[in-house]
Amino acid sequence: MRNTTLALMLMACSGSSKTPPPAPVEAAAPSANEAVGMAVAKAMNPDVGACEDFYEYACGGWLKETTLPDDKPIVTRSFTTIYDENQEVVHGLLEKAAKEPGDDPVQQKLGTFYGSCMDTDAIEARGIEPLKPWLDKIDAIGDAKAAVALAGELQDFGPNPFFGMAVWADDKQPDMNILILSQDGLGLPDRDYYFPEDDQGKDLLAKYEAHVATMFGLFGDDDAKAKEKAKKVVEFETAIAKTHWKREEMRDSEKTYNKMTYDEAKKLAKGVNLDGFFAGAGIAQPPADVNVLTPSAFEGLGKLLGKTDAATLKAYMRWQMMHWAAPYMPAKIDEANFAFYGTELSGQTAQIPRWKRCVNRTDAAMGEWIGRAYVDLKFAGDSKATAESMVDGIFVAFRKNLPNLAWMDDETRAKAVEKAEAFVAKLGYPNKWKDYSTVELDRAKHLENVIAGNLFGTDELESKIGKPVDKDEWHMTPQMVNAYYNPPQNEIVFPAGIMQAPFFSADFPKAMNYGALGMVIGHEITHGFDDEGRKYAPTGELKEWWAPEVSEKFEAAAECVEKQYDGFQVEEELNVNGGLTLGENIADLGGLKVAHLAYLDWVEANGAEPELAGLTGEQQLFVAFAQGWCTVATPEIERMRVKTDPHSPPRFRVNGPVMNYPAFAKAFGCETGAPMAPEDVCVVW
Repeated sequence: MRNTTLALMLMACSGSSKTPPPAPVEAAAPSANEAVGMAVAKAMNPDVGACEDFYEYACGGWLKETTLPDDKPIVTRSFTTIYDENQEVVHGLLEKAAKEPGDDPVQQKLGTFYGSCMDTDAIEARGIEPLKPWLDKIDAIGDAKAAVALAGELQDFGPNPFFGMAVWADDKQPDMNILILSQDGLGLPDRDYYFPEDDQGKDLLAKYEAHVATMFGLFGDDDAKAKEKAKKVVEFETAIAKTHWKREEMRDSEKTYNKMTYDEAKKLAKGVNLDGFFAGAGIAQPPADVNVLTPSAFEGLGKLLGKTDAATLKAYMRWQMMHWAAPYMPAKIDEANFAFYGTELSGQTAQIPRWKRCVNRTDAAMGEWIGRAYVDLKFAGDSKATAESMVDGIFVAFRKNLPNLAWMDDETRAKAVEKAEAFVAKLGYPNKWKDYSTVELDRAKHLENVIAGNLFGTDELESKIGKPVDKDEWHMTPQMVNAYYNPPQNEIVFPAGIMQAPFFSADFPKAMNYGALGMVIGHEITHGFDDEGRKYAPTGELKEWWAPEVSEKFEAAAECVEKQYDGFQVEEELNVNGGLTLGENIADLGGLKVAHLAYLDWVEANGAEPELAGLTGEQQLFVAFAQGWCTVATPEIERMRVKTDPHSPPRFRVNGPVMNYPAFAKAFGCETGAPMAPEDVCVVW
């Protein structure tokens, strides 16, 4: 601040009234840490006690100031900020590729794909003509055998009628890939949508049927015919849904491991033309073995197909094709599709801008080519080294914590250490990049370009059936704001996209990095030991490697978490599904704990960090953790996520872990019995 009195005294002593006053001294810009501290404090709500509701304490200011944009059904403080910034970076790359492709074949292909998506005039002019060859094939279906054969052809590039197909590591032979058959074929997000128990659910199902009828009308049917077909579609999908397992059942790796010979699969799914399906998918020689995730669903599908008339099958497959293709069609079809899936189902009132949709589609088609350029721009300097150091420290903290677990015996503890030491951590980007040079594109044909990109990915997958697993492969692109644990490979993977501010920066206080990214690292490590991950041995093989009595104690600890989260109310008559979210909840609890322990180790080695925003280092860690999940969302998307998402709603991803971790209560001086410091806590890892 300028010292005015001193300035006036100097003027008086000069003896001249013409002497100009000194220039004002500008306030110094805040340091990097001060700026971070200001942002942290602004997001908080100091009127709510940390011990009463930590989510509101850490996020309340941001929640109050944040308005949900029309084009988003959900916004999360850190994740959405990074995602939007990443999109802007990729947008710049693709705009340049479209306008100035030069002689670089990579730039040319990226520009061609993105440019075809942005050319709405060409899309409008072509109408539904690009889809007509497929619709004609559907119209030619005469029976269930022909329908399933055509389904194989469609699955190669998009729609998944009847059931799904994937290729992944064999859970009991993790060095080899196996073909997987899974339940699929629904137009709504989950089986339970077809069996509504309240008026809200019944109304949504009725609106779904009306939407299906609208789409049939847009593709040429008169009103009566469109409604008739829509009724057939919903009835048929409801019959499929009856055969499906619930999502919480699908989490059980042992129940969903049903490896059998191809002939056994055909016998199980009698009535499902698997020979025709694989021929349609371009797999000349069916695999010797397959894993049928949900045998009863395939058995039920076979019986259903045997009693379904050709008219229903045609209507169903036509709907599957229209639904998949709608986003790539003229505006009236695209907008009708959004009106149900965006607005009715998710509460989103406006589509995201065209360029963002085109960025996403190009990313889906040729993501690693984009990733190479993204990494050069956004993941340079010390970022990777800083993250690697955190990973190492969190692994050490995880191992050091094992002796503190009362439910574990020494033999299982030693095996857990063995598994932790066998983890592979991948950070930033892959060692080798995919080559999309064989993808044939045409600037004037967007739908065909989407199909070409999808066919490339499917052909790549199908080429792996029965082959050794490529352990260098990544299953996310570098620009993705996410992370994952892969049980058969016992690996944790953190793309460069998630290692960005405000979630992570090499320049941030260590407490904040450990609270935000460190918790995610600990979360993914803990997934290797959650209720499903623990079933995989250090080699990645799905097998029992714990003593029975230890497994029983673990199950009791996990049951505590399941029941606790079952009691968390999202809205009236809607609670968290503790069974569906159990693995993620265990990982959240363990992730926060080991991130905190690793930070304490860092402080012991390097000294305590200064206060920031009035918070000690430990308090900064917990607040940074919470602020990573500050979220506003539409009621519709919250309800859908409760039904379908294995993660708990953000409020409970914050309050659940802290209320089960006594070190949090100590850091904030919470008295035992406070909402965030209950007397009885759940401890798994």
